Amino acid sequence: MCSNEFCLRFDFEFENCSWSSRFGADWCEGSLISIAHRHLQLFTHSVFRLSGASISVFTRIIMVLLLCKFRVSTAIFCASSTSRFRDVIEFACGNWDSLNSETISFTYELPGNALCMLRSDYDLNTLISFACSVGLEHVNVSVYDGPFIPQIEDDASSQENHMMIDSSSGHQDGVDMLSKYCHHEPKILLTASWAQAIRDVGQPFEGGVGQFRRALKMYSMEVGFEYDFVKNTKERVIATCRRRATNNCMWRVNATLQKINGYFYIRSLNNIHTCGAAIRTTKNSRMSSELVASLIRDKVRDKPLTRPTDIVYDFKESYGLDITYHHAWWGVDRAKNELFGHQSLLYDLLRWYKEETERTNPGSIIEIDYDINTGRFKRVFVSFYACIYGFWYCRPMLFLDGTFLKGRYKGNLLAATAKDGDQGNPTRTHHY
Repeated sequence: MCSNEFCLRFDFEFENCSWSSRFGADWCEGSLISIAHRHLQLFTHSVFRLSGASISVFTRIIMVLLLCKFRVSTAIFCASSTSRFRDVIEFACGNWDSLNSETISFTYELPGNALCMLRSDYDLNTLISFACSVGLEHVNVSVYDGPFIPQIEDDASSQENHMMIDSSSGHQDGVDMLSKYCHHEPKILLTASWAQAIRDVGQPFEGGVGQFRRALKMYSMEVGFEYDFVKNTKERVIATCRRRATNNCMWRVNATLQKINGYFYIRSLNNIHTCGAAIRTTKNSRMSSELVASLIRDKVRDKPLTRPTDIVYDFKESYGLDITYHHAWWGVDRAKNELFGHQSLLYDLLRWYKEETERTNPGSIIEIDYDINTGRFKRVFVSFYACIYGFWYCRPMLFLDGTFLKGRYKGNLLAATAKDGDQGNPTRTHHY
């Protein structure tokens, strides 16, 4: 058989003479090929009678199924060498109305080839020829609604370093030996789901504008880009890629408030970064103490004495993000205020604490000192009756000690300690 898709072999028998001739597809583009293509499948054999001559026609038709996938839907295109790249474009645009025939792009994968571009008739014919040569019945094709921007893999250089090199011939055997001897599973960070925080048009946000802004912030951190607000109000938010002015990046999102239910909805979304800047990093200018507080709320509830240094370490290990001590400290403070109330309001509970202690523990002394004019707290003295009674049996010597309070409002905690007559145990203390 010839290498072309259609190959004709003519066997002539005329006046006791016979001879054979082969003609490729370039020559056979007349009505004979059209008839054979319409009526015959795969391998066909027909005999025609013409002026006493017998003509045997052998036709081979090559077909490959292209599984075209766009977002979450898939359509199947039956391709042959008669197909043209323009046919694929019209097929895709006919199945998905949002595609533009001027900006659409295609990629596909074949064994031994991680990523191949489909941009012309030549690429399409190469795809079909290669697929048939290795016995593939279908090929997965990815469809994009804009120019395709290839992502640079971080481990590309490491794979090159681990390629086997034959010293005698200088030939590189493209085998990655690292995966064979070092069984390492990629770590899944808690930010993996953030890539789906902004998905498509019509996506609702029940928490209103606050939830949308937080989702946009998390999405930008995981995808790896910076954005600016074109409009940022309680009823409408429009954001564009920060590289829109310099690199003409077309990424843009527009969300508005639905007053009937108070939800925020995405009205329009161009989710393609044509600037090539979508690369995830460990630092992002959109990191804030508000976002930190929302992520550590459960941890602070279970462990109220959580330290900011613990939060910095947890974000590095679990989220793959570097945050400052400033963000961690204010994040812990915000989380505590949301869970247990603001610290300034807790000072007002000292009056309730004084009344309840004197009622349930008679003889105890609690004195609260504050500014009469402004009502501002100054100091508090606490001495339980058991401590007062115990001092009568202690040695006549007091030990004073103090420590600094590290909360928002600072202050000092002073304690008076005395030893009893029985070798100094137990210790009685006053707090002032």
